[in-house]
Amino acid sequence: MAAAPVALLLALLATPVERGVALGLFSEDVDFRYDRLLDEIVALHATDVSIVVPWYQHDVRSTGIGRHPRFTPPDKTVLRVLHEARARGLRVLLYPILRLEYAATPLEWRGTIDPKDRAAWWQSYAVFIGRMAQLAKLGHAASLAVGSELSNMDTEHERWATLIARVRRVFRGTLVYSTNWDRLDVARIFDLVDLVGLSAYFELTAEPNPTPERLLTAWREVRARLAPRVAAIGKPLVLTEVGYHSQAGTAARPWDEAAQKNVDLEEQRRCYQAFVRSWDDAEELQGVYIWNWYGWGGPKSREYTPRGKPAALEICRWYGGTTCPTRYGTDWLR
Repeated sequence: MAAAPVALLLALLATPVERGVALGLFSEDVDFRYDRLLDEIVALHATDVSIVVPWYQHDVRSTGIGRHPRFTPPDKTVLRVLHEARARGLRVLLYPILRLEYAATPLEWRGTIDPKDRAAWWQSYAVFIGRMAQLAKLGHAASLAVGSELSNMDTEHERWATLIARVRRVFRGTLVYSTNWDRLDVARIFDLVDLVGLSAYFELTAEPNPTPERLLTAWREVRARLAPRVAAIGKPLVLTEVGYHSQAGTAARPWDEAAQKNVDLEEQRRCYQAFVRSWDDAEELQGVYIWNWYGWGGPKSREYTPRGKPAALEICRWYGGTTCPTRYGTDWLR
C-alpha cells in the first residue's frame, strides 16, 4: 500500500467516530443562508455537525420557555439547515440550548436556573424539547440532545425519565445529554440516554502565553481524571463542545463568553493542538464537536469560531484532511 493511503488510514483510526463541528443558528435574519458555513465544515473533513437552536427564558427564576423574537430561528429555517447538512453527507446532531434574556450578574446562566415553580418549568421545558424531537424526526437527524449544561436540574432523575420516555416515542435516533465540564460525577441522568455528553471548557492554566508542553500536560491530566468516571458510567463519551475564543487567557477561562482580552490566535491554536494530541488515541471517545463555526472569523476576531484562523488547520489535520484550507483558512472569508 502506498505511503499516503497508509498515513490517511492511521489518521482516521486516531480520530473519533463523530468528527463534528457545531453550527449555531444565531443569525437575526430568518432568511440567512448557512450554505457557505456548511461547505466550510465539509472542507474541514468533518463527518458530523451539531445544529444549535437557542430558546429562551427571561431569567433564572422564570418558569416559561419560548422562542425569542430575534434570536430563535423559525422551524422552517431549522429544517432547511438540517436538510442542507444531510445533502452534504453530514450526520446531524440537533442541539437545542436554553439561554437567558436577562442575567442579574455575569454568574447567572442556564447552569444556575432555579425556577420559582419547578413543576411549571418542567412542563414548559417538555414542550420545548418535544418540539425539538419533532424537528429532529422531520429533519432526519441522527441524534438529539435533550439538554445542555442544566446544572441545577440534571439530578432530577424522575423528571428526566418522564421527559425522555416521551421523546423516544417521537424520535428514534440517538439521545445525548451534555453536562457541564465540572459535573460529570454529579449529573444523575446518563442511564436514560445513549451517550455521555460533556461540554469540555476545562481550565488548563493561568500562565500567560502558555507553552504547548504546559497545555498538553494539562489536557492529559483532564483526560486521566475523566477516564474512570466515563468507565463507571459505561457509555461512550461525546465532547459536545470543545471551544476556545481567540483571546489571551483562553486557556485559563475558555468558558468565559464575555471575555474582552487582546486577540491571540496563537493561544487558541495551541489549545486545540494540545487537545488533539491528548485525545488522538482515545478509544472511549465517540465524538467531538468544535464550538462554534458561526461568526465572521479572521485574524481580528475574538470569537470562538476557528474560521480563518490557525486553529482551523489543527482541526482539519486531526479530522484526517490531506488537503486543508490555505492561509489558515482565510481564503474562506473572501
